[in-house]
Amino acid sequence: MINSLPPEVLVQVLDALPVRIFWKDRESRFLGCNQRFCDDAGVADPRQFIGKSDFFFYHPDQARAFRDADAEVLFSGVPKLGIEEKLTRADGTIVWLETNKLPLKDEAGNVIGVLGMYHEITERKLAEEERCRVCLRGAAAA
Repeated sequence: MINSLPPEVLVQVLDALPVRIFWKDRESRFLGCNQRFCDDAGVADPRQFIGKSDFFFYHPDQARAFRDADAEVLFSGVPKLGIEEKLTRADGTIVWLETNKLPLKDEAGNVIGVLGMYHEITERKLAEEERCRVCLRGAAAA
């Protein structure tokens, strides 16, 4: 059914989802992404990602971490789920993400790339940090 949808409808589906989505080849170069993913990187058009690596868009430390997680999935063929990581957005704000990366496979079952998706969890992380501060203050006062 999904294969029968015109490409422009598939783009609308990907852009309507409340997550950021991207897919990469075996060398960790972008093959595509949705608009929400572009927005976080400060890029207007998803086509600008095609063929580029994380190092083109993100701070080297973050890019290296992203690529390391890609490599784990590419070489193991096993999804890497619930990765908590920081992202510096194009406007300089730092947010926390929960990322899932899955192997993309061809018809023969060979890993040909990585499919990734994430959503922001900054509020949750800040609440966890505040709970820790309250607990530490309580323990210090006791």
